[in-house]
Amino acid sequence: MCEICGGVTAPEVLSSIESSVQTYGWTSLFVEGDGERNPAFGYTLGLSRYGHPEIIVFDPLPESAYLSLKPLAWAVLQGETFDEGDDLTAFFPPPDQAELLHFPDSATHLFTANTMFRAEGDPPLPALRLVRPRRTPLLSLRRGDR
Repeated sequence: MCEICGGVTAPEVLSSIESSVQTYGWTSLFVEGDGERNPAFGYTLGLSRYGHPEIIVFDPLPESAYLSLKPLAWAVLQGETFDEGDDLTAFFPPPDQAELLHFPDSATHLFTANTMFRAEGDPPLPALRLVRPRRTPLLSLRRGDR
């Protein structure tokens, strides 16, 4: 359940996000999906403060989305810069596959990042989409998934 659905106010959510970004340099936000036309996704908040595009990944599980974003976000904080088509095998070794694509309009999905980090009058924040067409599970198997 989303925090706001659970009774947390929007200003409290934004304050929590800002605190995480101040403490760790970045954080992530997960947005629950509501079907095939609107799948669940997670994205980074704070990478734009380093002059880097935010990163989004479509994934039905919040933990998996976070674990996909985490190595790239920490690399950005260490000075790495990513762009579409970069080799990601150091972060997702075989048999995993991952690639980055330009995300055309971050205002449609990265609403909170744009609210917090986009200057008034500026275009939407740049973003990259992390695509993992073939991957090993980032989470251990749940009971009954064998």
